Amino acid sequence: MKLVFKLLVIAFCSFDIYADTLSIKQQQAWLEDINFYESQVRTKHIEPFHTLAESDFAKLLKELKQDLPLLSEPQVEARLMVITGAISDGHTNYFMMSGPHQHFPLRYKFFENKLRVVDATQQYQHLIGAELKAINGLPVNTLFDILSPMLPGVDNQFSAKTRFEYYLTLHKLLLGLGFVKENAATKFEFNLEGNTLFEQITPVEMSEFAKLSSAFKSHSDKLNKLDIGMPGISLSLLKENKIAYFDFDAYPSFEQVIAECKALQKQLVTAKSQYLIIDFRGNGGGSFYTGLAFSSCLLPLDQFNWKTGVFVFTDEHTFSAAMSNTIQFKQILNARIFGTPTGGDPNQFSESYRFVLPNSKRKLSVSKRYYPFLFKDTDAVHPDELIETSWIDYQQGKDPVLSAVLAEIEK
Repeated sequence: MKLVFKLLVIAFCSFDIYADTLSIKQQQAWLEDINFYESQVRTKHIEPFHTLAESDFAKLLKELKQDLPLLSEPQVEARLMVITGAISDGHTNYFMMSGPHQHFPLRYKFFENKLRVVDATQQYQHLIGAELKAINGLPVNTLFDILSPMLPGVDNQFSAKTRFEYYLTLHKLLLGLGFVKENAATKFEFNLEGNTLFEQITPVEMSEFAKLSSAFKSHSDKLNKLDIGMPGISLSLLKENKIAYFDFDAYPSFEQVIAECKALQKQLVTAKSQYLIIDFRGNGGGSFYTGLAFSSCLLPLDQFNWKTGVFVFTDEHTFSAAMSNTIQFKQILNARIFGTPTGGDPNQFSESYRFVLPNSKRKLSVSKRYYPFLFKDTDAVHPDELIETSWIDYQQGKDPVLSAVLAEIEK
């Protein structure tokens, strides 16, 4: 909680510097939204005060209401993100991007604890590969310490990094915290091959930012993918069909898996595949019951090496249902896990109840279930074989995780 109050102090100190304050009408609208928000958190979350004390929650909201005449809209939203983040579970979130917003035209990814630019608009292509050092004089590690407790979709240190990579581009968030100025370029500091670069950068519309490639780079794009009628899951047959590789990028519906199961089984029987890879990297979740239906479709096939031939890939993006299915597949498919730890916590509040604030129309979610998937103290599903992707691997489009499993199968 000390960090939460520190954040509020930082934001409050910038109220009269960077943005216009709310009108009387806007203040009333936000007051109604905040009251609605409070009632939803209290009544819809399965256990809203598992980490944040109820008295602190009430205090933070009271102070926010009192401060409304001093605040701009981005500052109100930043405060709500702070309060929601303090509840401390990855399915209880304030989605600032549900309203108008802009992004700085860069995409980032951590490699060996260095935050590198992995894509940029045409004007800033020369920055690709550079390490971001600071924004308006604030070092990256300071920004991470401040932002990570308030970001949506954070269960642990691993998902905190992935969310930070993305939300550091969100201009409205940095504006709401007083770190950047409205209608003014922002000073970025980079290090590129030992040289310090300074750039004055202005934000762009979401439509332009969306053209940039994701920080998650799926190396399976090089593979010959087969459509199996389950949107979000593709099949590649590797090593003369010996290996069935499923890129489980997103969740289809339960009904789609059931409807296409027989056709998939026939396809795998014809291919005579013996080894099974299910790749959950980059998968932010869905319904783990769909994942269980998928596994039940594969289990009847005796052709697979169910003793040592099943592999699941994970990374820090593996969250929610994808994290749950990882644990379940280790249990029911006897799978070994390769890659990096999941962004999801196995023993965490889950299953989102989503709602919309009546006036601002901002979207939020709260957790409505609790699942203890591992009966031990842990913050992630840790792989059996830890394999990280280096910056050089990323640049060259190499997939060390897939390469390691292919090599093991060849042995």
